[in-house]
Amino acid sequence: MRCPECKALNEPAAAACASCGLLLLNVTPTADDRAPAVLLNSAMTPAPALPLAGAPRRRSEDLAVKRRRSSDLDTEQCRFCSGAIPANTIRCKHCGEVVDEDFYRERAQRTRSRINYASWVMYLFGLGALLVFRPVGVLSIAAGLLLSIAYYAIPVEPPSSSKSKTKASLGAILKRQLKMERVSIPLPAFRHKKLVFVGTPLIAALIGYSANFFLLQEPVNDILHENAAFRGMEVSAHYQYYVVPGVIVYDLQGLSFRQTPIDVHTAFLEFAKKVKEKRYSRVDLSYRGARKFSIDGASFAKLGTEYAKRNFDYVLYSFPGLLQPEDGTKPIPAGTSGRDSLLDFHRKWYGQDQLTKTVANGL
Repeated sequence: MRCPECKALNEPAAAACASCGLLLLNVTPTADDRAPAVLLNSAMTPAPALPLAGAPRRRSEDLAVKRRRSSDLDTEQCRFCSGAIPANTIRCKHCGEVVDEDFYRERAQRTRSRINYASWVMYLFGLGALLVFRPVGVLSIAAGLLLSIAYYAIPVEPPSSSKSKTKASLGAILKRQLKMERVSIPLPAFRHKKLVFVGTPLIAALIGYSANFFLLQEPVNDILHENAAFRGMEVSAHYQYYVVPGVIVYDLQGLSFRQTPIDVHTAFLEFAKKVKEKRYSRVDLSYRGARKFSIDGASFAKLGTEYAKRNFDYVLYSFPGLLQPEDGTKPIPAGTSGRDSLLDFHRKWYGQDQLTKTVANGL
């Protein structure tokens, strides 16, 4: 049987090519499958008959078979089915398993490289789509992360068996499995320019989540644990979409019956004081994932500075005038006092929710 890929001769009942590893399908031709005679030109002269299966082969093929058989004298046992195979074969001709460990590693590395490239493309497309259409961006980022998981799930080392020649150590296996691979993505708008990334989107997402946790969420957790009045309050602080470092999202997740509006306001002021040295372009105030208000970064930094100076008139009564509601209107109606504007701000932020009726009534 001749391999259609590398043209090497194999045994008639071989399951795979011993030279290139291609899986072979042995189909015996029937009399009906043989090509009929072909008529040539206008004289209807019959073409010479095709050679049948039993016809003698060319001398070069005979010599190739002899060389193949002489090389097959150096055989070994397949570690999967214990069949006799040539020493330099790639696949076992009996069970079709890959027995060449170097070939297995190279094939796994090629597959992992393609998956890693696709995961970066999906991840970057999702980050860009978040700014235009959030559901598409979230799905694309999720697809990129799933491809990253599949990248690490593909084993680099061939399956071990009791008949393996050498067994790699656990450290060597982890080193190959967690290898930081470089990926170059060309930019369509710029010729000869490429984006180069190291690792996978999963590592990038873990680094981004760690930055969100240690830079924003950890200060909020410290504030909520330091004061007993904040017990039961749940707040999530993170960058916008967890990847935009210039915008902070202060998301009020839940309140207990113990909290009063001044407690909620004090917790937010404590957070502004903790991060007052950092510069942000905008801070969004949300309730359960829905954005309610936003304040520019300079005003937010001034809020933390004035609270550190104990300027309560500014942080309580002047602060609501700096906010921009989601609908674009001013939160403070004309002619209202500072106290009324503060209460109106808290009502619009979280007081209209059914779960915070006690807070709304307390106002």
